[in-house]
Amino acid sequence: MMPRMGDTEHTAAAKLVALLEALSESDSPSRDGLTVAGLARAMGRDRSIVSRQLRPLLELGLVERSDEGRHHLGWRLFAIAAKAGDQRLLLLAPPVMRRLTQLVRERCHLSIRRGDDVFTILSESPQRAVEAIGWVGRTSPVNCTSSGRALLFDHSDDEIRTLYGDGFVPGPGPNAPADVDDLIKRVGEARRRGFALVDGEFDDDLCAVGAPVRDVHGRIVAVLNISAPAHRFRDRIASAGNHVVQAAAHLSRSLSSPPGSRD
Repeated sequence: MMPRMGDTEHTAAAKLVALLEALSESDSPSRDGLTVAGLARAMGRDRSIVSRQLRPLLELGLVERSDEGRHHLGWRLFAIAAKAGDQRLLLLAPPVMRRLTQLVRERCHLSIRRGDDVFTILSESPQRAVEAIGWVGRTSPVNCTSSGRALLFDHSDDEIRTLYGDGFVPGPGPNAPADVDDLIKRVGEARRRGFALVDGEFDDDLCAVGAPVRDVHGRIVAVLNISAPAHRFRDRIASAGNHVVQAAAHLSRSLSSPPGSRD
């Protein structure tokens, strides 16, 4: 019996996905891509079949080939995946943020890193009369904000030094890090604590806590943070930090789960 068109397309698509997954495993730091022969061995397929399946992926930029004939996942594929990840993050974050604001009764933000700055993409308010200013669409420094510090959790000391080079600029608040070594010390303390805490670093009357959100590979993709006027928030900041950690962990699990599944 002749296969239906949908069955044929599904089989062909599944084979291409398996090929891309095999290449993703070869793109770890300890490996440098696969030749056609190596990919054929890894997948248990005929070399000529693998070569034929690679051709359209190379033409579309989903796979790239080095001068030595080794194949890697292409940047176009990463760009597509990044857009999908951002969309899923924007879909899953709001209910988590709403629950967090209900628990802490302060404004919650979702931020990402863009270059040397923190960029806030979502904000959820408990509708208090007095709140920290809105940040959606605005940028803030990495070195003196809770969101920026949480984004540095996976950076080594040398990477933080390289990030700033000789251009470190202290934050505007009276308690901001004075130099790169001071920042590195505070990142280490935040990492051990599980969340970043700032008090009077970006603004002398602003306290904030933040924790990283991770994707399925464990990479930091965003930060959840709570910020509020210091006179109202300082006594509750440790408790709020624990709530932020739990919310960030919940969102991380959601990002790592198949669509439609539940924790």
